Amino acid sequence: MSLFKKNDNKEVEYVEVEHGPVFTFFSSLWTHILKIMSSNMLFVIFNIPSMVIAYLYTLFFIPRISPTLELNNFVTFWVNQGVYGNASLGNDLAAEDAAYQVYFFLIVFFVMTFISTCLICIGPFQAGFNQIYRNLRRREFVSVLDDFKTGVKENWKQGLGAMLVSLVVTGIILFSLGFYMNLSSRMGWLLGTLLITFMVIFCFVQNAVYQIMVSRDLKLHLIYKNAFFFFILSFGPSFAMIVLNIVVLVVIPFVLLMYTSYLTVGLYVFLYFFLILGTMHYLNAYYTGSLLHKFMPAPKREEEDEEPFEPGDTEDEITDD
Repeated sequence: MSLFKKNDNKEVEYVEVEHGPVFTFFSSLWTHILKIMSSNMLFVIFNIPSMVIAYLYTLFFIPRISPTLELNNFVTFWVNQGVYGNASLGNDLAAEDAAYQVYFFLIVFFVMTFISTCLICIGPFQAGFNQIYRNLRRREFVSVLDDFKTGVKENWKQGLGAMLVSLVVTGIILFSLGFYMNLSSRMGWLLGTLLITFMVIFCFVQNAVYQIMVSRDLKLHLIYKNAFFFFILSFGPSFAMIVLNIVVLVVIPFVLLMYTSYLTVGLYVFLYFFLILGTMHYLNAYYTGSLLHKFMPAPKREEEDEEPFEPGDTEDEITDD
């Protein structure tokens, strides 16, 4: 038997019995680290068009949330604060030059946050990457390029639909956030906080959508419905996953970039362009896979039986009314 033969059973989710999910994930991650890194680099390259969209979103929406984040206001504010670079770490800029540098890194931060959380990404390509992650978590043989092409080919319509949904929802949230946060009232801040909370939950849902898309044959609206159910039915673990994503994809990049030393910026470029994004996306896919196994187990059929599935075995059973 060939060591690299693919598993013919495409519907069986792997369930670890001897070890816990954390051990199993890190074991899988270490075993496939080169493929994860390859996916990470391809994600960055293929999402260059997404970076342009994210850049436009940043320039249009972010200053509306806070006028201080408009370029001229930002530079004036930081010059008045006496901003300067860290000469001991190779950054000896001062006054306006230092303020422009901080603003540039802030823009990079917002763009990469939109991309890394998959709020803005090329949907068909993201389906391709999730095809890779799905096969990795199922312990199937993976060819990065071949599996990527398969995922794109089989899910490009739904991937495009999910991308458009995310662009519209993200735009509406940012626009509404800019409106409510500038009301200068408790109600405005309360509604703004609710919008931020919804946006964070939507990030979780959006990541789950692509993994469900490549794992189950469902219509797009049912995929979103199930993804929201996943969050509700597993609130505790899902909340922990959200916090972990915020720390790794938002907090740490912000610290590395805003420190504005060439050392921390170089560390950011290396980690997030070659390792962290792929690792976190695989973790999200792995977690979604566990929820699929728990709440939407794949239908089982006898090898020799070609009859239709029983009604109780339908894949979208948790969405049945």
